[in-house]
Amino acid sequence: MRDDMDKVIVERPRRGGGVQGDGRGFRNSRERGSHLGMKRGYDRPKWLNENLAPLKRWLHKQVHRPWDKVYTELCSGIDRRSTVQAHIFEHIDQFVVRDAVMRDGQVWVSASWWGRGGRAPLEEASHVELFVHPLTGILLPNRRLREARAAQRARYGNWAEQSGDKPYAVYHVIDESTQWHRVDGCWFEITLAKFPARAGATQPEEKCYDVLRRCLVTRSGAARRPAPGMPTHCGLYGRNDVYAATKRQLGRREVRARLGDDA
Repeated sequence: MRDDMDKVIVERPRRGGGVQGDGRGFRNSRERGSHLGMKRGYDRPKWLNENLAPLKRWLHKQVHRPWDKVYTELCSGIDRRSTVQAHIFEHIDQFVVRDAVMRDGQVWVSASWWGRGGRAPLEEASHVELFVHPLTGILLPNRRLREARAAQRARYGNWAEQSGDKPYAVYHVIDESTQWHRVDGCWFEITLAKFPARAGATQPEEKCYDVLRRCLVTRSGAARRPAPGMPTHCGLYGRNDVYAATKRQLGRREVRARLGDDA
């Protein structure tokens, strides 16, 4: 761990604070309390602004090491006697599950971030990236994380379909390069662009960012079979030779004027 890890994580300006308008109206009103502090009605509270990304990257680099040694090294780099630095240890449980148990030869972890709802097998925990093995005490990555998150998306898709609010509803074709898509209850105008042609047979395909799928895609990747629970590229746009280049949220009046009751 770098020597100035505590400064990288903690020493950032706190957010919030500052004067929020004139508080004299509240202080002179009948709704105020009988005893008020000097800042009541004027300020808003501040909150911490930690940069936890370096801590998360450092923990991912410590996999396959005994957790006791990792924790010892972490304590040596961060002073727990400092109130601000000690707050960092409250975020460790967001990145590492330390209370895993063994049941019938399987590793079970908390079913949610906050430890509510009992426990679940590790392969079903979509929120667990790192965990401490309950028998060996080794820090290990969740190698089934991708499958767990795909299954979670599939469960959400089934629930949304039953409730009538599909995350990816049937799109409407406006013209050859424009489509309307309903995503999470909001309508967006998608501008399609064709994948660039490959320069040569030996040259790699150019990657393009799809604003609807929120990932980099290629022509050959668009034709591949997607992860479980995710729609196919052709199912989203009706063709595999285009991707979503731009996205614009539509207004309610604009949608109703064109789609009517279908909106």
